[in-house]
Amino acid sequence: MTATRDPRPEIPSGPKPAQILSAAKTLFTSQGFGATSMDAIAKMANVSKATLYAHFSGKEELFAAIVSHECRSQQPALWAPGVEDKDVADALTEIGRNFLGLLLSAPAVAIFRVVIAESARFPELGRIFFNSGPNQVRQSLSSYLARASARGRLDIRDSWRAGEHFIGMLQTPVHLDVLFGVKDGFTRDELDRIVRDAVDTFLRAYLPRDRTAMA
Repeated sequence: MTATRDPRPEIPSGPKPAQILSAAKTLFTSQGFGATSMDAIAKMANVSKATLYAHFSGKEELFAAIVSHECRSQQPALWAPGVEDKDVADALTEIGRNFLGLLLSAPAVAIFRVVIAESARFPELGRIFFNSGPNQVRQSLSSYLARASARGRLDIRDSWRAGEHFIGMLQTPVHLDVLFGVKDGFTRDELDRIVRDAVDTFLRAYLPRDRTAMA
């Protein structure tokens, strides 16, 4: 993928920041953002408040760092090396599977629930989460689709809108069921069917007409 400036916050390195982030993540996802205090984070992380504030200015910065860390750790799995060189159907299938794996992972679901529960009281959480997570995925997918279209593999006028169509077909059948506990998860066969349907529908809409006729 073409390199672009990453707007996500830099995460302090070293054992102390790692301890702090681990404690904050545990407390945010178990107690909620609003109910978690910096005192509680310092206590669970076994650090002084001075050490805590030396690395993070407040809960918002901590939450941003947690989301950024989760997104960065999943980025290699989401955009595996060599995806650009694959046939577009194979590439979209791989991207779709990786996206659902990330979307339905326990850390992603836990953080999403925190954002839903707290964003009305703390609107900045929603902006942090969107810019560090979903928006990054959409930008990467849009860039890939634009390049595929420029090479004649797809016929897309608006790569951002096309990316939203693809993500929507993947996300809609599964996300709310997991977020609200309607289902604990989906089988590999169920997810593969969702990905196949999404890729097939997407290509029927966006393959060049001569290739659509042959499909």
